Amino acid sequence: MSDPARLEGDGSSRPHVQTDDAPSHDQRLGLRETNHRRDRHAAEWKEEVERYDRRSPARAQAQSARKTIETGTAKLDWKRCKADGPGATKLPGARKLYVPLGRQGASEAPYGFVFQLIQKPDDSFAWNMIAFGERHPADERTRNVYERAHKRLHGHYP
Repeated sequence: MSDPARLEGDGSSRPHVQTDDAPSHDQRLGLRETNHRRDRHAAEWKEEVERYDRRSPARAQAQSARKTIETGTAKLDWKRCKADGPGATKLPGARKLYVPLGRQGASEAPYGFVFQLIQKPDDSFAWNMIAFGERHPADERTRNVYERAHKRLHGHYP
């Protein structure tokens, strides 16, 4: 399930990833989106990544992972999210990447991205980032990345 992927955007928009789970690497979501869609993606990237302080490890790791993915040469270790996960999260069809990329386990990869498959206006498909955050936060009051993804998909936390 590993394949080069790319996050598309102008640096301010929410990234989109293309992998072999969906259409080919060449069928990426480009910058020719409508202004409405671009504004919505920028808001979501801001909500998920830019909510962290500029100097925080979480934000630095997210930005580094995005740059690596955007090169299109990274071999990514995609994992399926559980359709019915812990804490009543419902993420059917979603995929995740651990951050830093290439690491496993909560201690080595404390953060994660969650993606949803979307259909673009040209009828091709792309993996769209819907959440970023801590996978297993130490503070039980902190929402994990899967709860954040659930909220993005369903409009409320589980």
